[in-house]
Amino acid sequence: MEILCFFAGTAFFYFKNSYPLLFLAFVFFLRPKWVWMYWFVAALLWCAIHQWQTAARGMPNDALMVHATLEGVVSSIPTQRIHANQFQLLTKRLNGKDVNVTIGLSCYNQCTTLHAGQTIQLQAKLKKTRNLANPGGFDYVAWLGARHIHWMGTVYKNSIKILKTTSKYPLLTLREQLSARQTALIPEENLLGMFQALTLGLTNHIDKSAWDLFRRTGTTHLIDISGEHIAMVAGLSYWLFKWIWKRLGMICLYIPAPRIGSIVALIMAFIYALIAGFAVPTQRSLIMACLMFSRHFSQKKMTIWQCYRYALFAVLVFEPHSVFMLGFYFSFLAVAILVLVNQRVKQSKWIKVLVMQSACLFGLMPLSIYWFSYASLNGLVANMIAIPWVSFLIVPLALIITFLSPYIVIPGSIPLIKWLMSSLLLVLNAIDSVAMFNMTFTFIEATTPLILMAGIGIFSLIPLKQWRLPTSVLILASLCLRPEKILPGEAKIDMLDVGQGLAVVIRTANHLAVYDTGMKFFQGNDIGKIVIIPYLNRLNVKRIDTIIISHADLDHRGGLESLEEKYTVNELIVDSPSYYHRGLSCHDHPSWTWDNVSFRFFPIKTNLLSKNNSSCVLQISTKAGAVLLSGDIEHAGEAYLTKTYGKELASSVLLIPHHGSKTSSSLDFISAVHPQVAMVSYGFDNRYHFPHKEALQNYERLHIPIVNTVDSGMITVVLKNKSKAVA
Repeated sequence: MEILCFFAGTAFFYFKNSYPLLFLAFVFFLRPKWVWMYWFVAALLWCAIHQWQTAARGMPNDALMVHATLEGVVSSIPTQRIHANQFQLLTKRLNGKDVNVTIGLSCYNQCTTLHAGQTIQLQAKLKKTRNLANPGGFDYVAWLGARHIHWMGTVYKNSIKILKTTSKYPLLTLREQLSARQTALIPEENLLGMFQALTLGLTNHIDKSAWDLFRRTGTTHLIDISGEHIAMVAGLSYWLFKWIWKRLGMICLYIPAPRIGSIVALIMAFIYALIAGFAVPTQRSLIMACLMFSRHFSQKKMTIWQCYRYALFAVLVFEPHSVFMLGFYFSFLAVAILVLVNQRVKQSKWIKVLVMQSACLFGLMPLSIYWFSYASLNGLVANMIAIPWVSFLIVPLALIITFLSPYIVIPGSIPLIKWLMSSLLLVLNAIDSVAMFNMTFTFIEATTPLILMAGIGIFSLIPLKQWRLPTSVLILASLCLRPEKILPGEAKIDMLDVGQGLAVVIRTANHLAVYDTGMKFFQGNDIGKIVIIPYLNRLNVKRIDTIIISHADLDHRGGLESLEEKYTVNELIVDSPSYYHRGLSCHDHPSWTWDNVSFRFFPIKTNLLSKNNSSCVLQISTKAGAVLLSGDIEHAGEAYLTKTYGKELASSVLLIPHHGSKTSSSLDFISAVHPQVAMVSYGFDNRYHFPHKEALQNYERLHIPIVNTVDSGMITVVLKNKSKAVA
């Protein structure tokens, strides 16, 4: 319990929510012991010390540095790609001043080839890390913070100077050399990504489609170096050297075979963990292996649960930021489930394996639904095949190839490992094709999966009949989702924080539309995948009635394909169907009504020689008022709308045209709309320098308050069905 209280204190320090305090109060209520409070406070103190040790020192308070001269050591294995290189720099000098901070840097267009451990000097534009603030979104700042990265930057072209080529990180250099050798042996990108992930813990070459496949089939834990790989290496080493030592005769009288097997097993596990980057699951598994094998060197034998608890404590002490990592929770919870089932199930070996895998699948399912909005029921079949395939075939052969590759390549080993990995991918794709039973909803609050997991645990582990009925009710209650209620005649308009671009989700009682879909990035990712879909998952959306693309700029249509791939879309409305080769024109689209909420386009029927001025301008109105979504129209489009529609443009809320460009937001147009408030979507430090001062001054002259996504995150407008006010 002391260690659990230490964990609660660590979680409270970083998350600042009430759940750890409630846990502490509950434990103290059941059995008051002040020592548990001391451990909670000790965790707070240790986290404060660790936070001070890893904090960025000497950095300015500004969130942006346009011109920065950096000097430091490359502290990661650089990701070398055709168009961009990425690496971490342990920075010691900034503009001639001493600092101590790790900065994530990207270098584009023919960047200098870098290697881990080099001391370099460069010029870059730096930004403090920040999130896109949307419900259900990925906490990018916490993810980087767990890796002690607090700033990101873009390197200016031809500014890198290599000061010292000798490496200050020999282990990192060794991993980079092994990675380069692996790249030469296995040039296929998808296979190389899996090979390096299983041997070196590097996932740079695994693309998003592969990660999606592993996630959908519940096999992500096999591709990242997990605890079971460390346990497998330790177990095989122990068995092999114990078997060899037994056959050496009299020497066993001086050093028992179990002891020599344990020593070799721990050495091999430690080497593998170091080569793999020493991630949280490997830390947990290595610590547990050390404690379990210690029985061969001491009279005191630890139980599996003692090893488990001490491993949890050691990981939290070594890296308190582990509480931000999903692998931390999946790793420790999976081991707890497997140990419990192994102790309680007494059936034959294969039945026990099936029960253990099923228990792990369903036991971790609430967290999978909460974090990924997906639960893989076919993951049971996938894991029954993939676990032995990876653990006993791919990983041993991959490690043999990795460690021998600098000296010799075993004939036939490369074709064999390629065949093994390709076969696994084929099997997983086949299993993924039968996904009709998988669940695709989400839990909005963290309390729901916690209650569900507690209910499953009580139901499974406490053999008291009187507990079964209330526990069943608890489980069913947690599964009864309570979606947000929007009444007929009401509309809710959410302008998402998408950086530079625009994406708006419009909801009525029974319908949903998306107006613009944000940016598409050159790496293949887009705002649809990283912002809109997670938000719609949070709302448990299964279909989209209408997608409206205001115009063809990439920061407005970038996520369209991702949304069409994910959801059934009943209708696509665009500014120019000929450009998209599909869809209906908004300039010819009639008005319509959803649930007593009116929707109307203001078509621009003349050619203004600009795709911005052909934007789809949409008005959503109820009895309470109206919201006008104006796309990227400029002065010419605004003048046309003002002259053609006049007072019909009047709306309570105006989306500022073209992200606040100086070529938009004319006084006549703003006066015609006469909004109570204006809202604008743009990216922090965007390359267009939106919004421009000239545009904002016109709103100031008319005393119209402005809200923006950079400062406020997602902006929500609620149009009621009775009140005249706009919330």
